[in-house]
Amino acid sequence: MSKDKDINKAIEEFSDFKPTEEQMSKFQELANAYSDKSEEDFFVEIIRVNEQMQKEMDSEEYEELFEKLNSIRPLLDEEQLEKLDRLLDILGK
Repeated sequence: MSKDKDINKAIEEFSDFKPTEEQMSKFQELANAYSDKSEEDFFVEIIRVNEQMQKEMDSEEYEELFEKLNSIRPLLDEEQLEKLDRLLDILGK
């Protein structure tokens, strides 16, 4: 699949994602809370959130989340891809 097709597929997968005002507010709160954190602090928090998601989501929802995460690969640059791979490795995915 060409890079353009990969990008279009990734965009299509997120086309129905329309965050509510409350979700956008939470995203902003998270961005503010982690803006001064190190990359390591950020990864520790991701691990904590992942453990919480595993408890709260059924296995199908949980796997679908990682499929969507993998679908954004065409949108990332090399450095971002390395970080995504590191994150997935840490989470055992």
